Amino acid sequence: MRETVIDRWVAILTMIFALPLTVQANTTGTADSRILESRYLTVQVGPEVAKTDLLKSIVDLRVPEKITTVGGALDFLLRPYGFQLDDSHEVDEQPEADEQYLLLVLTLPEPHRNLESMTLMDALTTLGGKSFLPLINPVKRSVRYQLREGFDQFATAEDMEVAKQEWLDQKEMNLLPPRDLEPISAAQQEHQTYGPVQRGDSLSHIASQLNLTGMTIDQVLVYLFRANPHAFANGNMNHLLAGKVLKIPPVHPETLPTAFEASQLVDEHYRLWKKRLWIQREVTP
Repeated sequence: MRETVIDRWVAILTMIFALPLTVQANTTGTADSRILESRYLTVQVGPEVAKTDLLKSIVDLRVPEKITTVGGALDFLLRPYGFQLDDSHEVDEQPEADEQYLLLVLTLPEPHRNLESMTLMDALTTLGGKSFLPLINPVKRSVRYQLREGFDQFATAEDMEVAKQEWLDQKEMNLLPPRDLEPISAAQQEHQTYGPVQRGDSLSHIASQLNLTGMTIDQVLVYLFRANPHAFANGNMNHLLAGKVLKIPPVHPETLPTAFEASQLVDEHYRLWKKRLWIQREVTP
């Protein structure tokens, strides 16, 4: 009798393990997007959560040193994820519309320069601090900020107006072309050179004169720096030497760093240059 019971259990277990492995479902009735390939292996199918909800994307970045305001950091943070900061004028009729300018013009705190191992939504909340709440428009993929309850007592209408004008002035300056350099002439473009470099010229201003489409400004800086190592002191792209002639060779996209890699390299050069100036007591820390 005992052997018969054992035989039945062996037969049942054999049938269970012989069944084809299929997609598992959870108790709520929704597929959990896993397929069992063997007794110990599962494979994820379908989109990951961060692809269907961009705000759950894991952020791991450092805001470049050249970005000094919270608003600039938000622009840098949002762009790769298809979001944008909503600082348009369409909502200016709303009394609370100008509140966020108080945040945007604030100096970026050094601890907020490193945004690591957190979701995009967590990063937005972090940059807003205790005073500001991020408001998400999922249709336009835009972000605005409003003062949290109890903090409006610390902000006057005059403060908001001054902050708004400061932010708009900053944006306008960033859109203006450099005034201290003449555009590269047709002859210079034909010979693929620029120069000689004048005292006071900067690589970023020269880069803005080049008609190099499909590249970020940081990628152009890296491209010019790598093509002209002779034109820079201390191997730093921020120390351009006057009198040098820059070569502008053909661009090979496959040799360019990614936009993120270029941004990190530009930031590293800036920090090293700033540190060297401090050591030489030309600037204070």
